[in-house]
Formats: sequence, C-alpha cells, structure tokens
Amino acid sequence: PYDPNKIPVIMVHGLWSSPLTWMEMFNDLRALPEIRERYQFWFYLYPTGQPFWTSAAGMRQDLAEMRELLDPQRESPTLDQMVLVGHSMGGLVSRLQTLQSGDDFWHIISDRPFSELDATDEERQALAAVCFFQPNPSVQRVITLATPHRGSNFANDFTRYAGQWLIALPQKMVITGHALVRKNPGFFHHTDLLTTTTSIDSLAPDSPIFPIYLAAPKGTGVKYHNIVGEFPKEEWFSSLSRGSDGIVPFQSAHMDDVESEIVVSATHTGVHRHPRAVLEVRRILLMHEQEVLAKWRALENPAPAYVQQHDESVPSDEQSFELLPVGPTVVPVSSEREDNPASFLPPPVAPVYRSEG
Repeated sequence: PYDPNKIPVIMVHGLWSSPLTWMEMFNDLRALPEIRERYQFWFYLYPTGQPFWTSAAGMRQDLAEMRELLDPQRESPTLDQMVLVGHSMGGLVSRLQTLQSGDDFWHIISDRPFSELDATDEERQALAAVCFFQPNPSVQRVITLATPHRGSNFANDFTRYAGQWLIALPQKMVITGHALVRKNPGFFHHTDLLTTTTSIDSLAPDSPIFPIYLAAPKGTGVKYHNIVGEFPKEEWFSSLSRGSDGIVPFQSAHMDDVESEIVVSATHTGVHRHPRAVLEVRRILLMHEQEVLAKWRALENPAPAYVQQHDESVPSDEQSFELLPVGPTVVPVSSEREDNPASFLPPPVAPVYRSEG
C-alpha cells in the first residue's frame, strides 16, 4: 500500500525477467530499520520483448498515471524524491526517465518535420511518446546494475534471428509501425526501428540510439550510480568472458557521468544479488535520505530536531553514537506548499541513540 511518508524506490527488471528477480535484494534492504522506515519499494513490470525505448515510453506514462492517482494535487514531497534501480535493460528504461529528448531521438528515424507526418491521432501520439519526452522531475536518483549503456554483443545475428521467432511483439505496435511506413514512403531513415525491432535488436551495439542516449541532456539535479559485473575468476568460463559479466562488456557497462561506480565479481544474472551490490545500494539509499533531509532542513531556520546530526547534551563518551529520528512523519499540505515549501517539513521528534556496533 502507498505510504505518503516514505520515499519510493522503484525496481526495474531486465530482459526475460520479472520483479521476482529483486527478491533477494529487496529482503536484505528491508531487513534494515533505517531503510524500512524511510523507503517503500515498488516494482515495475513491463513486456521485455519490445524495444527498450518503447518500454521507457510506457513507464513514463505509468509514472504519470501513478502520480495522478496517488497525489493529484502534488502535495507529497516524498514522491518528488524517487529512486529508480534498474538491472540490465531495466537500467536503460530507468535512465531514459531522466533524459531530455529534444529533436535528437526523432532525427534518428527522420530529418523531416514531425508535423509533416501522415498519421492518425493515435499513431502520432504513439510515435511522439517514444521520440519526444522530458525528464521526470520526481526521479532524483538512478542506480543501474549490469546495464548495457552501449549495447551488448549478446545481440548478434543468431540471437536477433532467434528473437524474431521467440518474441511476439504487441500486435498493436506492429500494426502501427507498418502503417506509418506504408503511409509515409521515403519519410524514415530506419524503417526497421518502427516495424520488426525486438528488444534484442534494440540492444545491438550498432543501434543508432546509443550515441544519442549517451549524449542526451539530463534532468536538473538527478544523480546516477553504476554497478558493473565481472565474470568470477573461479568460474571455468571466465577465460572467455574477460572484461565482461558474460553478457555485457565492461566498456558498455561503464559510465563516466556517475556519482559512484563499483565492480562486483558476478555474472550478468547475479550482479544484483551479489552482497557487495546490495551493500552499495544500501549505502546509496542511506546517503540519499540524508541529502533529502538536508534539503528539507535548508528550507527552514533553525533546522528541526528531526534532521539534527549532533546533540551537545549527550555525554562526550556517547558522541560516537548515531542519532536516529523516531517515527518520521511527512505532513502533506495543500496549496500552501508552493508559496511556503517549509510547510511540508516533518515535525520535531525525540532522538534515539543506537551504537555504531
């Protein structure tokens, strides 16, 4: 159930997977009171056979509908501090929620003005959702794990051919793509991006979308973290997978524009289950909460007791203890929030101390 007092963490699975893939990490994170009391975990399920940019467009729409359903007046500050955690292709879907398309994504398929497109209103809206988008301002942090930011050689001739037989794209999407190509001869550069492309095709390293994806402007204030897998050296297959997790090479998984990046010794399907990866996500979530509290504290002077970090009344031999708030409560307000952001700060609460040990 939705809790307006907790920050949402949305976990996005990868190709040929489901939300069940997150259960180990979810259970480990929820075992920590500091995480459990501050965050609520949601899971995004999508059809992984379709191109990742189509799934990203669907997620943008679903997030907008979720916000309209849960907080139509946009009064909940916690919903504006969302964290996305994406594994494999889910990392691409997640990161695309924070990018600004401009005209660059449209120019991948056409140099003609979008207004000249011959299409029904429904076809036009479907294509515009994929090619034109803004960053979601509610997403403040994205954690990607084993994500092919530059594609994967897994999408080779064999797997792409097999994928066309194994993956059944949504019939409506296929019909729409063929109709657009048929009604607009010579209008598009890459008609295959509109017709026969599957998720495996979309992950090919030579896909024209990756250079645009990597260069796209980011949303204001959004921060990225990255976790890369490396095939365990003790595995017999490791000599054939050097610099790779078995699916995604390091050169594709590595990113330069991140706040942090670590490498864990795990296969592609085990990166997000690795204890080191779980600890890193835990560290990031705890840091995110502290930054959110600092941001809210800056809106009011003096700072409320809820976010104080040091209590001078504590005896000196106890100063190594960590100050934790009790019973956090974010108070939703109505129209006052826009004029007075400090009005949604949580009320002061009594501190409790827990030893670092």
